[in-house]
Amino acid sequence: MPSVPSRQETARLVLLAVLIFFLYISPDSPTSGSKLSQETAVDNVNQYKNLLATLNSTRWQDFNPQRESQVVDKSAKYLNLTGFRQDDGYQGWGRLAKWKERCMLFFLEAHGRSQKGKEPRESAFYTNITGIVQGKWVRYEADLIELDRKVWPKINISKIAPAVKWDTEKNELWTRNITGSSGKIRIRLEENDSEIIDHGPKDSREDSIGSVREIAATITLYDDSKKGNGWVMRTHGVYWPKVGALLMTTTSEKFAGIFGLPHLTLDLEQYVSSQRLLNRKLGKALDNPEKNSRSERENMWVMNSEDGDVLMTPHCEFVVFAQVYPFEVDQITNFGDKKMTLIIQEIERELRAPNGAPTPRIPMLKMSTVILSPDCGFILESKGPPSFTFEDGEHLIGKKHEVLVRNMQHLLEGFAVVILAQTLLLIAQSKDASTPSTIGRISLFTISFMLFADAFIFAILSLLSGVSPNLFPSALLVSFMSLMSVMLGIRFLSAIWNSQEPERIERLRQQRVLEVATQPSSELNLTQVNTPNTDTNITSTTTVRPQEDNLIIIPSDQDIDAEIFEDTLNSSSSILPTTNENRASTQATSPPRGVSFATIYVRSVLLLTFILFLTLSSTSWPARLRKMYIFTLSLINLSFPSFQIYRNVQRNCRKALLWKFIIGQSILRMAPFAYFYLIDDNILFSETDLKAFSVLAGWVWIQCWTLVAQSILGPRWGLPKNWYVEGWNYHPILRNENLEASGLPIGLTIDQDASTFIHTPTSISSLPDGQGQGKLGKMTNSFRSVDCAICMQVLEVPIIKTDGDTTTSGVAEILQSRRYMVTPCRHIFHSKCLEGWMQFRLQCPICRDKLPPL
Repeated sequence: MPSVPSRQETARLVLLAVLIFFLYISPDSPTSGSKLSQETAVDNVNQYKNLLATLNSTRWQDFNPQRESQVVDKSAKYLNLTGFRQDDGYQGWGRLAKWKERCMLFFLEAHGRSQKGKEPRESAFYTNITGIVQGKWVRYEADLIELDRKVWPKINISKIAPAVKWDTEKNELWTRNITGSSGKIRIRLEENDSEIIDHGPKDSREDSIGSVREIAATITLYDDSKKGNGWVMRTHGVYWPKVGALLMTTTSEKFAGIFGLPHLTLDLEQYVSSQRLLNRKLGKALDNPEKNSRSERENMWVMNSEDGDVLMTPHCEFVVFAQVYPFEVDQITNFGDKKMTLIIQEIERELRAPNGAPTPRIPMLKMSTVILSPDCGFILESKGPPSFTFEDGEHLIGKKHEVLVRNMQHLLEGFAVVILAQTLLLIAQSKDASTPSTIGRISLFTISFMLFADAFIFAILSLLSGVSPNLFPSALLVSFMSLMSVMLGIRFLSAIWNSQEPERIERLRQQRVLEVATQPSSELNLTQVNTPNTDTNITSTTTVRPQEDNLIIIPSDQDIDAEIFEDTLNSSSSILPTTNENRASTQATSPPRGVSFATIYVRSVLLLTFILFLTLSSTSWPARLRKMYIFTLSLINLSFPSFQIYRNVQRNCRKALLWKFIIGQSILRMAPFAYFYLIDDNILFSETDLKAFSVLAGWVWIQCWTLVAQSILGPRWGLPKNWYVEGWNYHPILRNENLEASGLPIGLTIDQDASTFIHTPTSISSLPDGQGQGKLGKMTNSFRSVDCAICMQVLEVPIIKTDGDTTTSGVAEILQSRRYMVTPCRHIFHSKCLEGWMQFRLQCPICRDKLPPL
């Protein structure tokens, strides 16, 4: 008979076939690919040199496209640049004049002037505006008629960029197509200090624009009419620090925006200065392309795709004008007669290289913007004056990069203090739970969830400290605090695991006993007889041993039924046929073994790694799905008290954790969520969500109050009995009916002297808030006294006598029973005395009998 290959051999063959398949379908060799890349790079450089030559050969106002309101304009002029040609069909250029008008309006409004000619106020701007601003945008359509809003002009992008293969020819499927009327915008500005060019000849006029600088920005637009991650675009342009004006464009295969940027400026001075800056920057890069890396070449333009077979999705292009708001005079009041320009320079110098110099309050970075799409034809502008009131919006507001970094550092340092406080609470709890009795009450999963969250923070902050040099000290401090909390917590978790090991072994033993009891003996006999004996050295014997009458020994906990049941199982198992008695007896007597702590530790590390990668990948998910994922993780992270609630129910334990530990951990672990859900300008720029935070806070509040209710009313109060396994109740309600059945504790017998009784009205009036005053007609409480063997003081025990209506007096009886504790051996003590005793020994102080844990 031919041999069948194993599964491992089959898996190896399948893997080999897959590797061969991928080798055959792989692209050409690296040599041919590198040749193609070099040829494409040379063609791109030659193409951009031609575009730069076109820019140098043109003059101011050589680009004057036809307006929409005019049918034929003989004075219309176009450029021989991609996207600036008349044949390209970019109908958005018809709104260029209106766009410049809106830009000038925002420029004048920021400088405190109006078109009526008011005197300008003193103004000063940041020289370096690297930072992040955000706000709201609205769609501007005041210059459009109803027909223009509906008609979409046809653009032949294959004719505009024939070297690129486009995956669609429909304009409606373009990306970055903003169709909504409002939304949110975020601009991340990045400025290079090395590129500063003074404008032309020396000009002493006060309104001269001064020097010009290179700038880049990453713009993220969110459309309120669509749910998603928004549109992200990269723009490059120039910045005039003296007047606070920015002009940026996108650049792609179908739009040579950076080469036509000077023709989009508002005046001649801006045209000349921007043209000189671009000539130096672009000319230097194109003259020595081999000295510039790919990332440097892509600094101001986008190269064509090296693979001609790749399909590209067309997108809308953008021309962005932004106006920085100057500082107000009342913002800086403590520096005498210094010019505001000098004060701003001192502020920037202190932000860039802090040395402790006194500086005023650092002003916010504020700017307005107007965005034109030449191919898609829409105009977007920031929401604020003069078109809107300050209540509706204040354009775009943010902070400089140095201020953001400093705020992040302070926040991380505060987070380190929070984690340190959590660690101190964990140490205090571990010291309080220093005995097997107290440590066995604590839920393993409650501490595990806390440590899992700390380990997750350690992984995230360690990654942040490695990729962000500016945040390295603060992030390293937080990661160290998290690691310290995890290491101390693992030691405490190991102690909990070891103390609960007998419970797990007993649970496994009961499961095995239950399996043996539920399995029919006839099936075992049939299986044993029909099983062939393959071992010739073992003599099979199927003799049935007669069942003997075993003695039943009453255990110390008086649980006779459980002893009889276990003895019956042992007797029934003895009548089964055996093959090897010695081997069977060895297997029967070997204790069941569960999963080790090391195995649980490895599984936790693997789960943490999976969640970490899943969280990092969630940054590319849709916004709604990512929001749901983060909220779910937050809800699970804050569910650690629920496991202790379940543990209290299973063990019939009223209180296992310190109140300062429960309340402190709840508040400290809610603090980061409160920051990100309630603070608008948080470091992650996440949206505030009061409803989500209310759900998280309400969930933690419910869990804490459930623990309080368990401590007062009992862990199983109000729960159905089929939800848990009955355990010993240390706080039974003692009634007169137990006298005849001898159910009262030892010392509280029926023949006790009447002098030990205490009248009921006094005892009832001692209850808080007069809870027992209304029960004098229905309930008569007799108090008997007995000496507590621990403190040697008198213990007054209430004996309840009711008229049959126990519903109304249930809460009062429960509260009275909290003052004493009765052991299974019928000894009675003060609750505080016995609880303190059981923290060290689970034995009765009188008879030394074993006590069930609390």
